[in-house]
Amino acid sequence: MLKLAIEKANRLVGGWPDEDAIIAMLEGLSYDSPAGYVHIRADNHQGYKDGITGFSVQTKDYPFPVLDQKRVITVPIRSITAPPGYPKGEPTTTFKWIEETWPQATA
Repeated sequence: MLKLAIEKANRLVGGWPDEDAIIAMLEGLSYDSPAGYVHIRADNHQGYKDGITGFSVQTKDYPFPVLDQKRVITVPIRSITAPPGYPKGEPTTTFKWIEETWPQATA
C-alpha cells in the first residue's frame, strides 16, 4: 500500500512526494492483499480488515491443524469498530460505541 501511495503521489507532484502527499494518498486507500481486503481510514490513519475466525481441522497434508475452510467465519470490521467520527471514549472509542449502541443481553 505504501508503494502504491508513493507512486500515486509521485505522479501527482511530478517527483518524489513529501510526507504529506504520501499520507494524502494513503487516506481512504483500499487494497486487496493476500491477507484480505485492507482499508486505511482517513480519520485516524488506521488499517482495517475483516476479522476471520473458525475451526481447525487435522488433515493428512500437514502435521499440524489448519483452518477448516468449510467452517470459516468472517466478521466485517465495520460491525466491530466504532464508525468514523464517533466521539472519543475510554478505555477506547470502540468500547464506548459498543457499550452505548449494542443491544444488551439478558439472561
